[in-house]
Amino acid sequence: MTDRSIRSIRGVTTLEDMETTVDLTADRVTASRHATFRPVLILTSAFTVLSAAMIAYLAVASATGIRFEPAIWVRCSLVLASAIVVLLFAVSAARGSRGAWVRLRIVSPIIVAAVIVIVSIPGFLPDWVRLEQAVCGLLLLPVAIIVNLRRTRALYPAKA
Repeated sequence: MTDRSIRSIRGVTTLEDMETTVDLTADRVTASRHATFRPVLILTSAFTVLSAAMIAYLAVASATGIRFEPAIWVRCSLVLASAIVVLLFAVSAARGSRGAWVRLRIVSPIIVAAVIVIVSIPGFLPDWVRLEQAVCGLLLLPVAIIVNLRRTRALYPAKA
């Protein structure tokens, strides 16, 4: 038997034992946070890549002489900007930033709602743009759900 196990049997708790317990708990929270945010990071990365691909397509097509309405450029640029912001929040939250997690909890459902509104307006955007926007919204919907779950909230306790 080790000295530590003998102390545990006797019921003696030292500062070293308490620090080890705190470290184990912190490690478990970190592991849980990483597991919880793995799909969030994948989905937000896919959202960003898809948005960037759309802007790249618009740029290449424009360079070959195809003209797009300014509304398409503006909307796709805003979606790419929001994707980058959401990805930065997700990365920071996955690393343990409570502030980034709170921002992600607020921003992700707002972006999903905005996508739903934009996609549902008939004639505002061509169907191929509406499809891309809808896919972006579908990628972000699970993110909005995951970051607002009670089990995710437990990973970011309020500071006393």
